[in-house]
Amino acid sequence: MPYCARCYTEYVEGTAECEDCHVLLQPGSPPEQPPAPDATELLRGAKLVSVHTFSGSTALLDADVARNILQAQGIPSFVPGETSVELLPVLDVPLLVREEDLAKAEAILKSYFDLPGLAPAE
Repeated sequence: MPYCARCYTEYVEGTAECEDCHVLLQPGSPPEQPPAPDATELLRGAKLVSVHTFSGSTALLDADVARNILQAQGIPSFVPGETSVELLPVLDVPLLVREEDLAKAEAILKSYFDLPGLAPAE
């Protein structure tokens, strides 16, 4: 069965292009464990928008948790200026995603942070 080399989705024989990624499919089965995507490469050249801005003393920690949640769902994300945030934790910490991922990222984070006791400090 052919598969997409970007998202590793398998398709039925005769399909030529990935429906999501719009790249040509590779013959055979995908590798057992696909390599982790490089978020920097996935974000290069993309229009980035803020999916959420975290504030307070745990802002960087909350942004890191949210970034890990999104990346586990295949959505690359980025926290700009992480080193300066570590020095000045009172700053707001935005979490950026590609514009085309915004709606899905918002829904994922809303479902996570709406659970009792998990809402980040704002």
